Amino acid sequence: MTSFRAANAELIDYTTTLEFLCGHMLAEGCSVILDERQYPILLAYLERIAEIGDVKYVLEQCVDHRPGYSLAWDNDGSREQDDTIDRLMGELAEALGFYEYQKPSKC
Repeated sequence: MTSFRAANAELIDYTTTLEFLCGHMLAEGCSVILDERQYPILLAYLERIAEIGDVKYVLEQCVDHRPGYSLAWDNDGSREQDDTIDRLMGELAEALGFYEYQKPSKC
């Protein structure tokens, strides 16, 4: 499912807000810059990741560059936990609309 956002949606720096809400899940120097539609989506995914347990997950960056994006994270759980987090982060990127910028490659 790809969600399209309005081209004129304002980008907001949510880094400080997230540091307050879930600082233990943010890496030092993390930046979170999204629009107001994307922010609750990110929060929902962070809650799902927190439910997995102690996997030492940290969000390193989540920035909508328009066009393009930066999304980075690190974690250190079991193989199954790492696979689950990687899947969730892929879903997050799609839910945030980040993949809409990528052109399909043809072999």
